[in-house]
Amino acid sequence: MRCPRCDANISTGAVRCNFCGQDLSIVHYVRRISNSYYNIGLEKAEVRDLSGAVATLKKSLQFNKRNTDARNLLGLIYYEMGETVAALSEWVLSKYLQPEENAADYYINTVQKNQTALDAMNQTIKKYNAALNAAKSGNEDLAIIQLKKVVSLNPHFVRAQQLLALLYIHTEEFQKAAKCLNRARRIDFNNTTTLRYMQEVGDRAAAGQGKNMNAVKKAPKRDTLDNVKPVGTYKEEKRSLMPVVQIIIGIIIGIAVCFILIRPTLQKANSDSGSQIADTNNQLSVQSSQISTLKKEKENLQRETDSLKKQIEDGDTEALKKAENYEKLLKGVSYYIAQDKVSAAVAVADCKKSDFATEEAKELYTTIGSLSDSQIAALVSQGRNQMYTSYDEAIRTFKQVLSVDEDNQEAMFYMGRCYQRLRKNKKAKTWYEKAIEADDTTTIASQAETYLAQIDDSQ
Repeated sequence: MRCPRCDANISTGAVRCNFCGQDLSIVHYVRRISNSYYNIGLEKAEVRDLSGAVATLKKSLQFNKRNTDARNLLGLIYYEMGETVAALSEWVLSKYLQPEENAADYYINTVQKNQTALDAMNQTIKKYNAALNAAKSGNEDLAIIQLKKVVSLNPHFVRAQQLLALLYIHTEEFQKAAKCLNRARRIDFNNTTTLRYMQEVGDRAAAGQGKNMNAVKKAPKRDTLDNVKPVGTYKEEKRSLMPVVQIIIGIIIGIAVCFILIRPTLQKANSDSGSQIADTNNQLSVQSSQISTLKKEKENLQRETDSLKKQIEDGDTEALKKAENYEKLLKGVSYYIAQDKVSAAVAVADCKKSDFATEEAKELYTTIGSLSDSQIAALVSQGRNQMYTSYDEAIRTFKQVLSVDEDNQEAMFYMGRCYQRLRKNKKAKTWYEKAIEADDTTTIASQAETYLAQIDDSQ
């Protein structure tokens, strides 16, 4: 056992803890009370007072939750009463409290090995819950059909027997209710719910018999001399019609006998067909619910698939973009090594520092992606010289300048001049306007306004 104060392992008969000195007399007293309740519960279980044994064993566990004998016995009683889930819960908890040399291992393995019985128990619980919901909603016929299946799968399910008996009482089928209650009492002899239902069945049946007795008492007595007729004078008997009457009466009796014998069979066939129809409807409802569940699962899976596809596509796009950025960086490094710093800066002009993950790549980008003012001015001068030979080459050079220095007003102005010379006035107008927006106080801005006015006049 363990000390309640320091949780140290101590011998079972120790009076005081060897580690902290805690007095263990109260612990021993509580354990004796728990064992006493366990013995009382065992005696009740042996005489099939299962509900009483459950209440007593619960008290035993209140005093000592580690009393695995009481917990295992409580699980066995639950299993006998058809409460499989409650039984497994008690055995699993007992296994947790006492991992070694515990009978709960055998009980759990016995239940889990028989997969067929376990599936039947699961079906039993589902059908019982469905029957309970049907009974609460007023569909008593469906509830009775479901409960018949439940008790056929698990005859020891006491609560199912009690609920079936209650429904029979409500429909005034007292003989069937009594049979269900007798089956429940054979399992749990002293169950208060079963006894209360049996008393209700007895009271109602007695009330019905009392009504019948009153009806018999109130029936008028027949006079025994009604059939006696006075003797008259002799007359010759006429031809009697009694044989014909007797034949007719015989035919009527034969028809009545056939009706009495055939009718119960027909009723039974009708009831069986009604049961089959109800079973079929129940199966159809279950299948429709399963179909709807599968459809929902299909929709959820389709959404998850689409989401994963989108993530993969986004991931592929992002990876491709990263690869392109690194290719541009490598190309820029090649230009930089070849002392072509302008081409190196232009090669990585479309990239950003945040596009690179490693610090080394960011440092390379910073090194090769920036040009000094003199280098930018030299590139602009190169573009101006190219305007004398090819406007297209000059435009490419000015685009390189703007890719490195996007606010370069001089490059914007000369881009407009190139497009104006190529008679692409719309693009020229755009670049003139950008040059003016960059800084409208410079000489380049005033020249751009002059050429912009020429374009507007020509249009």
